Amino acid sequence: MPDNLNVNALNQYAARFTTTVLNEVYRTQDIITGAGLLKLTPVRQVNLGILNRLFEEWKNNAETFRSPYFDYANEEVREALEAFMNTASQHIAVKRQDLEPLLTDSVKESLKLLLTPIAYFEEKIRATPDSEFTHEKAEQLLKYTHIHKGIAEAMLGRLTDSGSVSVYQTQAVSWLYEIKANPDLLDDTEPYVLQFSDIFPINLNELRPKEIGKPVQSNIKNESKSFFDSALNELEPSSAKPGPSRAEPVSAVISEIVSKTSTPERDSLNNRFKVDIPKPTEDKSYGNVPVKVESIAGSIPLGQRFMFVNQLFNKNSEHFEKAIYELDMVKSFEEAQNLIWHRYASKYAWDVNGEAVSALLAIVKRKFA
Repeated sequence: MPDNLNVNALNQYAARFTTTVLNEVYRTQDIITGAGLLKLTPVRQVNLGILNRLFEEWKNNAETFRSPYFDYANEEVREALEAFMNTASQHIAVKRQDLEPLLTDSVKESLKLLLTPIAYFEEKIRATPDSEFTHEKAEQLLKYTHIHKGIAEAMLGRLTDSGSVSVYQTQAVSWLYEIKANPDLLDDTEPYVLQFSDIFPINLNELRPKEIGKPVQSNIKNESKSFFDSALNELEPSSAKPGPSRAEPVSAVISEIVSKTSTPERDSLNNRFKVDIPKPTEDKSYGNVPVKVESIAGSIPLGQRFMFVNQLFNKNSEHFEKAIYELDMVKSFEEAQNLIWHRYASKYAWDVNGEAVSALLAIVKRKFA
């Protein structure tokens, strides 16, 4: 397995990915909060990378408070500082110019992890200036690893089984090279490649043209009062990692539309663009979503927004925005359904039983819950 990437291609892709995301996120706001960072992109590893960088900055800020003139070992002082830092962590507010380098670096690092996992983990092990790989470092590595998480779990397990609090970095690296012989610890790369491509198309021939490993499931829980630990719990998936949905190729969409509209005889316009509306009894398929939202537009995560634009509105953001605005203006769920079935579904030849339509209906339903 090659252990390096095309640096120029990596930098170019990360820059384009970052620009695409930030143009969308900051189109209607000046700052993004911690909650927004949790779902900034469809690639969970990228979001974790940003949180990891903020966490390190958060710890460094705590260190700046320390002074030789005060007793920071005092229990009252220690508790007060911890409470302050935890409170500060709950009020994240990041401007575009500050988020851009964090996102760019996290994209590059996530692709390195995805495509060259052994080189990535070795770099993480050797990252600190001291020569030790500690239990704390192993836990931190596991906490912020989503792709190929089985390797991080195995490293922590080796350290725990050794009975030592820490080992030399050379020992940790030797464990890593023993672990890499087990392909079951590596995830399937394809679902993650699709997640990246949902934001900006990725050319693996330029980065890493080789597939690795098999999927692995893991469920590591972390508890803490700071934003960074509670955020990780919110990011934990409820089941095995599913591959993301993607917009169909243009040729496939055109073929589907042609097949629906082409008939031996001339049909009326109504028949040409007619869609089969699900029966009311099928409404339960959209799920029970009890939490009411004030705005449909404001409740659509970025990842779903890309899915809706790509799959439902022919990759046209303006058409998507207009449709969501119209849905936000109606007074009832019945009116919203009429718009969806009789205007958008017909106009854009939707698959009314598809995942994207079901997801949109579930969000719309929440406004009228």
